[in-house]
Amino acid sequence: MVQSVNPYNNEVIGKYEATSIEELDAMLTGAQQAFAIWRKTGFDDRSHFLKKLASNLRDNKEEYATLISREMGKVIKGSRKEVDKSAMALEYFAKHGEDYLKERQTDTGDGEGRVIYEPLGVILGIMPWNFPFWQFFRFAATTLMAGNTIILKHSSNVPACAKKIEEIFERTDFPDGVFQNMVISSSKINNIIKDFRVQGVSLTGGLEAGSDVALHAGKHIKKTVLELGGNDPFIVLEDADVKKAAKAGVKSRMKNFGQACNAAKRFIVHESLADEFLLEFKKEMEKQKFGDPLDDNSDFASLASRDQKNILEKQVAQSIDKGAKLYWKGNQAPEKDAFFNPMILTGIKPDMPAYHEELFGPVASVFTVSDGLEAARLANDSDYGLGASIWTREIERGWKFAREIEAGIIYINAPVRSRPELPFGGTKKSGLGREMAGEGSREFTNKKSLWYTLK
Repeated sequence: MVQSVNPYNNEVIGKYEATSIEELDAMLTGAQQAFAIWRKTGFDDRSHFLKKLASNLRDNKEEYATLISREMGKVIKGSRKEVDKSAMALEYFAKHGEDYLKERQTDTGDGEGRVIYEPLGVILGIMPWNFPFWQFFRFAATTLMAGNTIILKHSSNVPACAKKIEEIFERTDFPDGVFQNMVISSSKINNIIKDFRVQGVSLTGGLEAGSDVALHAGKHIKKTVLELGGNDPFIVLEDADVKKAAKAGVKSRMKNFGQACNAAKRFIVHESLADEFLLEFKKEMEKQKFGDPLDDNSDFASLASRDQKNILEKQVAQSIDKGAKLYWKGNQAPEKDAFFNPMILTGIKPDMPAYHEELFGPVASVFTVSDGLEAARLANDSDYGLGASIWTREIERGWKFAREIEAGIIYINAPVRSRPELPFGGTKKSGLGREMAGEGSREFTNKKSLWYTLK
């Protein structure tokens, strides 16, 4: 039995029976049988079903957004954006998926070559709690459009959202077996990965979970896409617009109350701007309003769980014990349950958690550097390499500087965000593979090469 609890008020939202071994076996068989049919459907048919999903999301946005906010604490305006963005991704790949997946011809000089993108089969999706709709639907849009079928293992924090996603597929009359949701513990995932009916795994989650999935998938030679978080630098060079950068920095750091893999986490600021940046950053942080997640006026509510709060508090306390300075701390949220007040830390050194660990919550780590070379070195001094944001008035300088940063996604004079037109993913321990765009559309396909000659 899995229980769903509202982290803001501890309300029990629902209880969900675990999927039995017999039910799981039937799901896998059903997914495999559905794949044999779904793979033969045309792009027009697949597009039609993706559009139906998108329409359902838009028509029921308030219902779904309210559920997201109740189950994981996201403020309602953020939840609405999440539902809208999920619908947008479905519509985008319904329109452009065929272009990304159509066969490609190549002249080899002595003949004609072709590359055909064929679906792999049943794909296991292991999804996180922080964006329970968006993370799933961006994975589903490309995976389904490519002709695969999906088995979903959602986070144990959001079983109600997972159940609602299952209902959405039922409401849109998706063919039986193309999508199925299971309620299982994480300890059973490895048995599913090794099952002969599963051909690939997509996981968005923590480093430990990703490493374990990669280990078992590799043992059984299964395709994986891993999105494992980040410790994204937000680099403010000496010629940046300080006020604009500080405002955007707070927006990025407070996205989903800091619980976003591509949120700005390490603020690396040129020493000539450091004092001004900190003052502007603090001013913008103080504007953030605490309140009920269902209140349209709230900018933040609670973290997703008490466990998440405990981890963050420990990281902050250990950093301060080692000499980090608490530059500012908010005081609006109560000091109990999953509530947490935003913070700004300075004086951070390499032996502190705030330096090398991902702080998954509203804690901004601010560093001061003397030049661009030191900024790049500090930005790259991380096990992660998901995104980076660079701030400068000279765009050409920004493009050149971006080439020095070890990351999968770099934005200049804007916070990092995911968008369907660009591949999303990182380097180093931020993961393997890509989601969205052409690269994501072709991840769970067999890139089959053909060659022929008429001579």
